[in-house]
Amino acid sequence: MTRKGAEIFLSESELLARLSVSEQKLLKRLEHYPVLISRYFSRQIDWRNPEDPLRKQVIPTRAELSQKGFLDFCGERKFMVNRFLIHRYPDRAVVLGTNQCFGHCRFCFRKRFWKEPSWVIDEDGIKVVCNYLRKKPEVQELIISGGDPLRMDNLWLEEIIGRAGLLKQILWIRLASRALSFFPERIDEGLIKILKRAKKQIWFISHFNHPQELQKETKSRIKRLREAGIVILNQTVLLKGINDRVKILIELFSGLCELGVKPYYLFQCDPVLGGADFAVNLGKAVEIMKQCSRYSGLMIPRFALEVPNYGKLWLGPGFQLRKSGKNYHLVSPAGKVYSYPVSG
Repeated sequence: MTRKGAEIFLSESELLARLSVSEQKLLKRLEHYPVLISRYFSRQIDWRNPEDPLRKQVIPTRAELSQKGFLDFCGERKFMVNRFLIHRYPDRAVVLGTNQCFGHCRFCFRKRFWKEPSWVIDEDGIKVVCNYLRKKPEVQELIISGGDPLRMDNLWLEEIIGRAGLLKQILWIRLASRALSFFPERIDEGLIKILKRAKKQIWFISHFNHPQELQKETKSRIKRLREAGIVILNQTVLLKGINDRVKILIELFSGLCELGVKPYYLFQCDPVLGGADFAVNLGKAVEIMKQCSRYSGLMIPRFALEVPNYGKLWLGPGFQLRKSGKNYHLVSPAGKVYSYPVSG
């Protein structure tokens, strides 16, 4: 990254000028969960409309003061090999390139990172990651995440991709970033050259939650990635009051398919501490997906959720949903039962 933060993000004074008095006061009470908005994303927001779907993703409400939810709902901490590496599933591992992002999503499941001073993986960190992976031949997929890995300089990003490319057991690399939505300018020729030089197949994972995010500049950068032969898959989070309507989701999925981006996952929002109010009631979420399934299968993603003490669970056909007190019981076609907290 060569652009300075002041060029990428709204300053505090610029942000406050866009907020109501009550929102300004709220920011002072949420200093441990700071607001961060890129200038690009800010230009896509209708600041006069408090219900703007992009605004609601990045501006906190009083609900964020609630103690409802979990600091680490996914239970990632117990799977952290070190600061930079998570190994939860046998066949894949996550390298955390940085804890910095191009914007702070108020529903982020790694919100706990915001309390830490900024950090970026260094040469020693990359060596430690690669040494660990060499001892784990069952790991065939490396996911580069964060934070947002594209907040790293190209130097470090290429170092990670290059070193991973030398590991025989790594068959492909997943690069997860919200840059296309928050700061599409980051998808420049330097980055594209790095991705094209990679020795292993790169899968670019974008994160769009609303069709309003598919603006001209974003579409242009998607086109450049695709022209370079980069495959793009999208992950969406189902968010109460933002995209929890079939019409909105289908417009998003259709728009992505038109651009050559495959809708990959629709995630149930994790009930993270301070962000649990974004979670749609699971019964409603399942009904939304049932209605979406009537449309072309090409544009319908998998619906998945994070199950405590288990991990990611895809709610495919045949799953039954039963409510029992403060939990839902998810019953698989094989009869296995998973518990999930009621929310929304």
